[in-house]
Amino acid sequence: MPKLWSVLLAIGMATAALPTSATESAEPPRFEVPARDDGHAITFLVYGDTRFTRRNDVVNAFARRALVGRMAHEEPAAVLIGGDLVYEGAEADDYEVYKSETVEWSNRKIPVFPALGNHEFRGCTDDVSPCLENWWNTFTSLRPYRWYSVTIGETLRVVMLDSDAHLRPGSEQRTWFEQQLSGANADPRIKFILIMLHYPPVRDPFYPAMLDEKEVARYLAKRAHALRVQVVVVGSHVHNYERYSRDGVTYLVSGGGGAKPVPAARMFGELSKLHTSVNYHYIRFSLESDRLSGTMVRFDAADSSADPWSEPDRFEVKAKN
Repeated sequence: MPKLWSVLLAIGMATAALPTSATESAEPPRFEVPARDDGHAITFLVYGDTRFTRRNDVVNAFARRALVGRMAHEEPAAVLIGGDLVYEGAEADDYEVYKSETVEWSNRKIPVFPALGNHEFRGCTDDVSPCLENWWNTFTSLRPYRWYSVTIGETLRVVMLDSDAHLRPGSEQRTWFEQQLSGANADPRIKFILIMLHYPPVRDPFYPAMLDEKEVARYLAKRAHALRVQVVVVGSHVHNYERYSRDGVTYLVSGGGGAKPVPAARMFGELSKLHTSVNYHYIRFSLESDRLSGTMVRFDAADSSADPWSEPDRFEVKAKN
């Protein structure tokens, strides 16, 4: 059985190490974000492609910092990051930039749960060990794992995947992934599963597939309708925002954390129909007992008005009856 650790011991700004017995577990860890004492909805935030670095040619640092500050102001129960946290995973200083720019998150004790993206491995062509060391040195509670899960409140399970590792049937991560879905589906308290990985399984088809992320969509196409729980999948990598519905599953692309924007055609069933091409943003999720509501919070870095913030897309996922 996987170990279950309180989020207070676990991630935070990832400076607290797990107990020795935890690191000896044969299973990736599962962290817990407790429900609110007052019974109100739990708010958590999701985004990706922040590219923390001192370089200004590969990221809009102004937008990145604005998003971080706004997110801190929301005082969420957790922040989930879908990869490309830093620009170059081999550069330890990029992680220092992350720590310095998110110090307000740390001061407010907001737990942070990251997924691995391709930039976490940038600069480690022949040997990924130095890049993983930088990641694990920042998020010490994750060592020595590359994927893990989080329970938020009593009704939502987050499955954090490494889409730079294999997800084909029979692979180690795929076996664990299927076990997580089966276990959550068998738990009568769990009503929602949120799958996070860097490469989006469903996105604008103009962007090429990477490794095995399409395997997630294939698996869910066959099994999602039979699951008792509702499934939401969030990817990053594409530096924009997209929303789709496939086979009863809500698929989101959230890569607006500050990296250089890329256009989105918004064809092929894309549901948000945004008219803006540059979409720095994060997604605010509100978890109630039987519904998961999402809001795209957009920052217009070119807007010099008093309020550059807007919420141009909203959606809702209801628990199955």
